[in-house]
Amino acid sequence: MKFKLIFFLLLLSISVFGQRAVEADALFNNKQYAKARGMYEILLKQKPNDAKYNFRYAQCCYELKDAEQAILHFEMGGSKFPQRDMYLGELYFTTYRFDKSVMAYQSYLATLKPDDSKIQELQSKIAKSERAARLLTKVEDVAIVDSILVDKTDFLRFYKTSSELGTIHQSLLKLNARQTVDKITYTTQRKDRVYYSDSIHGQVDLFTSYKLFDTWSAPVSVSKVINTSANENYPFLLLDGITLYFASDNENSIGGYDIFVTRYTPSSDSFLTPENVGFPFNSMANDYMMVIDEQHKLGWFATDRNQVAGKVMIYTFVPNESTTIVRSEDKDYVRAVALLKSYRKSSKTTLENAQTTKSHVEKPNKQIEFIVNDSTVYTHLSQFRCSDALQLWNEKDKVAADLKLSKDKLDALRLRYDSAQTPDERSVIAPGIGELESKNIELELLLKKKIMELRNAENAFLKK
Repeated sequence: MKFKLIFFLLLLSISVFGQRAVEADALFNNKQYAKARGMYEILLKQKPNDAKYNFRYAQCCYELKDAEQAILHFEMGGSKFPQRDMYLGELYFTTYRFDKSVMAYQSYLATLKPDDSKIQELQSKIAKSERAARLLTKVEDVAIVDSILVDKTDFLRFYKTSSELGTIHQSLLKLNARQTVDKITYTTQRKDRVYYSDSIHGQVDLFTSYKLFDTWSAPVSVSKVINTSANENYPFLLLDGITLYFASDNENSIGGYDIFVTRYTPSSDSFLTPENVGFPFNSMANDYMMVIDEQHKLGWFATDRNQVAGKVMIYTFVPNESTTIVRSEDKDYVRAVALLKSYRKSSKTTLENAQTTKSHVEKPNKQIEFIVNDSTVYTHLSQFRCSDALQLWNEKDKVAADLKLSKDKLDALRLRYDSAQTPDERSVIAPGIGELESKNIELELLLKKKIMELRNAENAFLKK
């Protein structure tokens, strides 16, 4: 009797499990992905390694824009379903794991027949992932001054530029009955040349015109190497008269509009092949209207990454005199910087206080505020009398920079921890957080020690 009862319960359990599987599949096929995910989650508790349930659960997560969970379960499901590599290629790409994206797309490509219609599209995706992977090795270390979320319709109003840069005008350009885009006109400071965007046959290109006494020359295409079969827009010319920034959604774009830079060469009367400015300025979304004020050491660009329709984020940043690349073995930290989830914060003012900014930039000696003793405060490095103290100052700066980098890594890791979907993910991340917290405490103590040694060295020299 007992055996029959157990057998009956087992049959009932199998029947209930099978019914849930049928219901989950029905919900999935009807595109009720949230409900289907809940059902597959129950099934996975009983069969955590089941290839089909992991694959379907991951598909639901993909449709619900839960990239990390989708990746986790596509990986857990194994290679039984070849389509999983197509999904993983896209998910790795959107989460900035570009090397993995290339491998996943290539794995899926290997399963297709030679005449499959998807091959050309896949090859294009592989090429884009490879370009993005190269750009990720050169993420620029940028100091952000400010960011502000604004309406796309008049975003240029929030570029606090000086009149010395020339003028930038934003209007609307109707491409067809349904599509309207920005028409940007940049006029040089001397008002003798304009660069602007316009449409021919529904495509946006860049044009230029010169001032001829009291009239303007006929507009001409800026350059064949700039205008492509894609769209080019948002021009800005540096004060040097040869460096041109613009945005394009051409084949070298990571996604949407990307910012590009090129330079005019008088010897050949043409522009150089434009270069993608890379991360963190560009993203999978639309990034455009790079403006740089070299005199006041400020720059601006706009992006609609992570924003609702009609909104853009304007970032104000400090342009590097020479490109400074983020160097770190921590791939998650590099990804966070590329995504603009982690960056150096600058205390530099905007052009609303332009005169203060200008005087600060032009001072020949580094301005500081260092208390030597109760009656002495140094405001410039040139005031230090002791050569050992200057060496200690440099050591102190190095420790401070290391501490800043370590704190940024900790912030990025905490961000990963907060966004983790499962206890297992958090358990993997937690030890790294603990290690960085301990490291930061050590660096803070070392920084205090260096400051004390610096102060003691200078005071000892002054007493002599």
